Amino acid sequence: MDILRMDIGYDWLEEKIGKSVFETLTDGADITSAFADDIARPVKVIVLEVEGPGGGNPFVELHFMDEDHSWEWYSENMSQGDAEIDAEEYELARDDAA
Repeated sequence: MDILRMDIGYDWLEEKIGKSVFETLTDGADITSAFADDIARPVKVIVLEVEGPGGGNPFVELHFMDEDHSWEWYSENMSQGDAEIDAEEYELARDDAA
């Protein structure tokens, strides 16, 4: 099992789960279904904080089968277009989960 922790876009999540569900979202909620269409999708996604650090985007924990799947998902969905930056950001998300 490999775990990433990161914030996800407020607008993106609201669109994926619907406004009414988003407005009642709580810490600890399982939002795995929002990632159902993703390549190398996570096994489970849990909301750690509805309002992330500083009142920002929701902060979530993404569970993957292994590191290969988490990297594939990250590079497909979170890429900055620079391999070096992507690798650094990916490791930060993994370090947060350690």
